[in-house]
Amino acid sequence: MNDHDELGTRLTRTLTEHSDVMSGSSLGLADVKGRARSIRRRRTATAVVGVAAAVAVIVPTASLAAHTSGKPEPAPAITQTPSPTTTASPDSGHQPAPGVLDVSDLPTGDAPRMDYVANGVFHTADGDSFGVGTRYRPDQFVELDDGSRVWHTTANGKAYVEIQDSDGNFHDPVASGWGLTVNASHNVVAWLDPSGQVMLWEGRATEPRPLGDPIQGSDLRLGPVFGEGIGANGGSGPGCTVTGCTVYVNVTDNQGHRQVWEVSDAATQQLRDGGYLVLNDESEAGLSIGLTEIKDFESCSKLLGGGEFQGFETCKNQLQSFSPDGKLILALPTNYDGLGPTAMAMYRLDGTRLFERQATVHAQAAYPGATWEDDTHVLAPFFQDGTWSIVRVGSDSNMEYAVPPVSGDDVDNPFILPTGGALSAGS
Repeated sequence: MNDHDELGTRLTRTLTEHSDVMSGSSLGLADVKGRARSIRRRRTATAVVGVAAAVAVIVPTASLAAHTSGKPEPAPAITQTPSPTTTASPDSGHQPAPGVLDVSDLPTGDAPRMDYVANGVFHTADGDSFGVGTRYRPDQFVELDDGSRVWHTTANGKAYVEIQDSDGNFHDPVASGWGLTVNASHNVVAWLDPSGQVMLWEGRATEPRPLGDPIQGSDLRLGPVFGEGIGANGGSGPGCTVTGCTVYVNVTDNQGHRQVWEVSDAATQQLRDGGYLVLNDESEAGLSIGLTEIKDFESCSKLLGGGEFQGFETCKNQLQSFSPDGKLILALPTNYDGLGPTAMAMYRLDGTRLFERQATVHAQAAYPGATWEDDTHVLAPFFQDGTWSIVRVGSDSNMEYAVPPVSGDDVDNPFILPTGGALSAGS
């Protein structure tokens, strides 16, 4: 057993069912019936050509080993593959040894370039702060392009959704399952109610509405959302009833069998495309990543390609989420437990792993989830040595504090980062 395995057995199990805020589910492309299918196929066929061209110009270098949804119309072709971006380190501190995930004495960089919550206080990217204002304790939130927010909260072991209009006023809490998911344009949010019914909230709407039919299973986890909501890009568009939004749900049945379902106004059906057991994310270009094999101590992932771009498969990491521009992939360890992942990696679309950092017995760092801050950086709340901090990790593997460490218990993460990242994460 190596240091990483020993660490995993030492960490206290603290994630509850709603810990799928971080990953929860993994999704893939499928033949969506009705409008959703035709929209998706148009986009995917065009985008794959651009991705294939980008992969053709990638030239892996030895130095990389030491370092790491959206609009239904065709996305622009990718003309250049991203290079690892250096993370600035203006204050004192140092980088851990290559390959080690140690956040005990990092340099301090800029504050998060997105809104976040710390100990019940909402902090804006502009530096303002104020009370959250939810009725129950929040553990997840989504920001929409119209200025509204959707909160996931808990009380007495039960989950709720609290919608906050753009004027700051709250709707009454409604019972829900665990977790929220949002599309790339931040105008469609989805959750599950206790019966397994997918509920949809579109920015500028007045009430949430059901989507498709209820799904049965012993464990339901949300995956990505595809489609555009009401008033996309600030306009007055028709929304999901016309454009055909699809929400993916990762289901485990009573026998432990896993299956991805796609839910839309047109149909509620099993996803057969891609061979996914869990669908994690989908890029704006129409590519998807998810788990294709899950064992006790290992899992395997796939980037599903198409046409000349074949994607890739790996059993070295779990492919988790695309960067906002769709050119990089955040990856987790193949298996984890306790407080959450104890390793982090990033990949290019051709399967090149830019870096991987792993915790050790001497550096017991873990994080419950990570959010893309921009095209080459993620933010994650880390617990290590009795403290919590928000750490910025770049595609060059460099790390720095975005919020310096504060004392805390391993079971009580004081930080909440927005699901789906900032509204302008890719800009």
